[in-house]
Amino acid sequence: MALKRTISLILSMVLLLSLTSCSDIDSETVVVTEDVVIDEAPVKSAYPVSFGTETFEEAPETVASLSPALTEILLELGVSDKLVAVSDYCENYLELPTVGSPANPDIDAIIELAPELLITQSPIASTDQVRLDQAGVRVLYLELPTSFSYLCEEYIELAMIFYGSIDSESVALEALSEIDNTMLSAQDLGLNVSFAVIYYELDDGFVASSGADIASDMLSVFGTNGLEDEESELLTVTLDELEELELDVIFADEALEDSDLEELDAEIIYLDLGEFSSPTAQLAEVISECISELS
Repeated sequence: MALKRTISLILSMVLLLSLTSCSDIDSETVVVTEDVVIDEAPVKSAYPVSFGTETFEEAPETVASLSPALTEILLELGVSDKLVAVSDYCENYLELPTVGSPANPDIDAIIELAPELLITQSPIASTDQVRLDQAGVRVLYLELPTSFSYLCEEYIELAMIFYGSIDSESVALEALSEIDNTMLSAQDLGLNVSFAVIYYELDDGFVASSGADIASDMLSVFGTNGLEDEESELLTVTLDELEELELDVIFADEALEDSDLEELDAEIIYLDLGEFSSPTAQLAEVISECISELS
């Protein structure tokens, strides 16, 4: 499957939306006086920036993150100095205060630290949202990416927040360069295999992607998910059903090594599929592993 969008295209679209929503200035502003007409070029300003319903008048000086993936993205974008708190899941590699988990944030701790911005990939309960609003903590909810293009958009939006419209382009492109090159290398293989993405095993079969998640979206650069189903995100399939599909490749979680999947004629490629649950540009390593196996 050819990539539907390149990073540069996604970047251009998001920046265009930001700039057009921030200002209605034309390419030339005409100032009229009683005696003379003077052409003046508009002054380009980094802020405000807008995307979706969000508008930022300036870069936040402090930020707390409830998402390990978003924390990693902030590090890759070079704004670690603005981080004042992180999720409990980030405590192993960042010496910062922790403020609970994505599902159970410590609202009292967040309010005490008083970051200008709290970013999360899990919705905040309405009562907690009210408390944060009253404390002056702005909350930015970014949905968990279900596609490669949306993952790129998250990098671009966060870069815009902290760098403004002028410098965010180069920052985002740098952070995304490796995953972009890796996905293009995967596309250049010119493969069109039928595949399935298998996460884990149950008593009555295997849990597989129906094509609605980021793992299937990114791996579709190698071909087509043979289990695509618009009605659900995950499916339960038996070994017999997988065999009937006559798949070329099965991307299976590494925990399934030595399972009954080995009985199938398909090529089995074991991956750490858990990496897709907190997607960042570091997924380049997973895609590179697939390229190595398939080439």
